Amino acid sequence: MNKTWRIMQELKDVYKQVELSHVVEALNGGGETLIVSLPMESPRFLIKTVRVIPTEETNVELHILDSADKLKAQILYFNTAEFSTGNFIDGIYDNVDLPYDDKDGTSHFHFEIINPGSVPSGFTIEVTGLTVR
Repeated sequence: MNKTWRIMQELKDVYKQVELSHVVEALNGGGETLIVSLPMESPRFLIKTVRVIPTEETNVELHILDSADKLKAQILYFNTAEFSTGNFIDGIYDNVDLPYDDKDGTSHFHFEIINPGSVPSGFTIEVTGLTVR
């Protein structure tokens, strides 16, 4: 086995793809908020994409937090209520290179979703990334 092949195999083990997904069945409008914590294999990874898809025509805000305790948490990512394409069905899609490190030591991915609109809606949240050492 040559050196290049060995390095490629080592990198394959280091940079594994992370895919997190969560469905919020219903969130009332008027600023109703929900904090969600999803279990992960590793307490840190590099976030590459963030997507939020509403089921109804309403605005949405997403905050990625480094802790489940909102009073102690730092907001690592904040998306305004504007949609990427101007069409609510497309939702929000952002390409980001954001390191995520779970500060409360639970190996969970924490985020807060807010429905500032006037219509109740469900939401699908999808986050992809790569593991880091």
